[in-house]
Amino acid sequence: MANSNQGFDRIEVAQNALLIEYLGQAGYRIKSATTTFLIDPYLSNYVVDGGFGPAEIFGREFPPPEDPGRMENVDFVFITHDHADHCDPQTLHPLVQANPHLKIIAPITAARTLQSAGINPAQFLDPSEGQRRREGELTFAAIPSAHYELDSDPATGTAAYLGYVIESSGVVLYHSGDTILYPGLLKKLKNAAAHFDLVCLPVNGRDARREAMGMVGNLDSREALELALQLEARVLLPMHNDLFAANRVNPGILADISSNVAPRQRIHWLQPGELYLYIQ
Repeated sequence: MANSNQGFDRIEVAQNALLIEYLGQAGYRIKSATTTFLIDPYLSNYVVDGGFGPAEIFGREFPPPEDPGRMENVDFVFITHDHADHCDPQTLHPLVQANPHLKIIAPITAARTLQSAGINPAQFLDPSEGQRRREGELTFAAIPSAHYELDSDPATGTAAYLGYVIESSGVVLYHSGDTILYPGLLKKLKNAAAHFDLVCLPVNGRDARREAMGMVGNLDSREALELALQLEARVLLPMHNDLFAANRVNPGILADISSNVAPRQRIHWLQPGELYLYIQ
């Protein structure tokens, strides 16, 4: 298992800035001047090991860029939903052991999955769907995502899929998790924040071939760019397009569309383990 950024904790981050490490698929490690948080870390082979899919389709295309048991000073982990490549007990167990104080924000469906796998219920915070919540220096709002429908937990009526609008050190980031566009999404997002610096959006799209293999689809490149433009986001970080070879689309599609529609939109494709410093 690689450990490409052992110096991550030693890097000082100024106010109004975020240091972002891309972990692959939909995973990120993010650090502000005072807080470190993760979103959807998938640093194992749990999809295959847990029996959710065959290795020939769901084997990793690259090794995990970090060892979760060696990632320290993590304050929060955001989980968007309970699919195994986003909600991974094999990553969360060593991460919690290394960071016993960390708090996990997850929809109830994902929280149940992790708690059933032995994660202490005391680690979890209510995502407070649709409300802005402040924890320490961090402010966040949980926004329902549609994958494909706006599914809810039958017992509680709360959303099964979430995205998060997260503000840290004055920088606003939106991570959609897995989603497609749905009526009302844009309004919910604009109610959650006055501006958007960074948007992390899937671009792998959807089609019948992949659905037949058990891959539920996402925004395609055109839709992701459209949402970024509607939010007037300063930077689009495409994601969910690298872990499984059968679920990857050509990054050139987004490049061609953006060249024609929005040539000045900043778009950064990050490689697993790569660091990106955003300064407002």
